[in-house]
Order: sequence, then C-alpha cells, then structure tokens
Amino acid sequence: MLELVIAGSMLAGVMTGLSLVMRTARQSWETIDSEYAVLQQMHATSRHFVRAAREAVGVESISADGNAITLKMPDDRTATWQWYPNRSGQVGVVTFRDFSNPSESMLAQHVDDLSFSGFAADGVTATNVPDVIHVLQVSVTVTLPRSAVAQRTTHSKVWIRSW
Repeated sequence: MLELVIAGSMLAGVMTGLSLVMRTARQSWETIDSEYAVLQQMHATSRHFVRAAREAVGVESISADGNAITLKMPDDRTATWQWYPNRSGQVGVVTFRDFSNPSESMLAQHVDDLSFSGFAADGVTATNVPDVIHVLQVSVTVTLPRSAVAQRTTHSKVWIRSW
C-alpha cells in the first residue's frame, strides 16, 4: 500500500512538471501564431495591391494623407484601397472596393499604417497628381509587441503601365 502511495505521489509530481512545460509551450505557440498572422496580413495586403496595380492603366485619385488610393483598371473599372485607424471597434482596418462590388470588404486588420505614395516616371520624384504618377509605393506597418523589433514595415514599388 505504501508503495502505491509513493508511486502515486511521484506520478503527480511528474504530471505537475509536465503540465507546466506544456502550458508554457502552448503560450509560446499562441504568441508565435498570432504574430505570424499579423505578418501574413501585412504581406498579403502589400501583395494584393501590387498585383492589382500591375494591371492598372492609371491612378484615378490618391488621398492627401496617402491612406487611400483609387486605381483605373482596364475597361473603365476602378479599385479602391482605404486604411482606417479605427473602424467599427476594430483597429487598423484595410478595406478594398472593386467595381463589381459597391460595398467595401475588409482586406486586413491590426495594420498600424498603410500609405500610398506616387512617383513620376523617373521613380524618384514624388507627386500626388494622378496623371503624372507612373510608379506607386505601398508601405504597410504592423506591430509585434513581443518581438525585439516591435514595428515591421514592408515597402513595395510597382510601375503603372499606361499602354
């Protein structure tokens, strides 16, 4: 009987230690998974814009603060991207509206900043005049609170073909 009690206590000690290790591993996994999701949204937003901008024939409008842009697509279609710091209780929302869907659809969230910059044909001279813009840069910034480098930013440039 004494051996059974001792074996039970040893098993309880091992299980307690194992549960602490498993809980720490689960917390680490959840942290890495949430940070990975934020990074994926950052890259997906940038890629979504670049792919669409490659098909664009021009820029219809770009906001003064650079948080919204409307591109002219082939066949007189338009595509609009907009960043909202806070929208409907969600932080850092990026929306996309296509010619075929009059309502905005959410593209990403938890984005700290989304900015669009226009450049002249030389790719260096900054401009906000839609008819002069031939190169666009999209910059997407997110925060990873537990990372050594808290803010991550991706910059992508794309040439707007006018032919």
